[in-house]
Amino acid sequence: MRLDTEEVQRVTREMNRYLEGDTIEEIMIRNRKMFYFPMQLTKEQAKQDILTLDLGVGAYNCLRRGGYRTIGDVVDRNSAKEEMSSKKQLMTIRNMGKTKAQEILIKLFFHQFGLLSEGGKKRYMWIVQEMNN
Repeated sequence: MRLDTEEVQRVTREMNRYLEGDTIEEIMIRNRKMFYFPMQLTKEQAKQDILTLDLGVGAYNCLRRGGYRTIGDVVDRNSAKEEMSSKKQLMTIRNMGKTKAQEILIKLFFHQFGLLSEGGKKRYMWIVQEMNN
């Protein structure tokens, strides 16, 4: 995953417009081990193929190998076991390392943000900031 792409930079700038004090980069770095964000998908959004996340080939293949087909699969299967972080749950898939798991979660976070309305984005970023304080 190329985290320095123009699209990622555009999304982070947009996210930062809604934050007070910290930037999303500061929040993610400070909470590197346990970064929290809510998932607010409609049924239709949950049915979207994982291709929608624009993952790298390795991360995509790991998800497919693990039986993940839709964004809803990723969300549902990785929020079921509360004693385990989403990253650790993803890493139980064969050949899924930290980097691939982190890529999936970051892309999921950015995808979720992109689906929201203007007002929804402001509230969403407020919630993310509160969850990570």
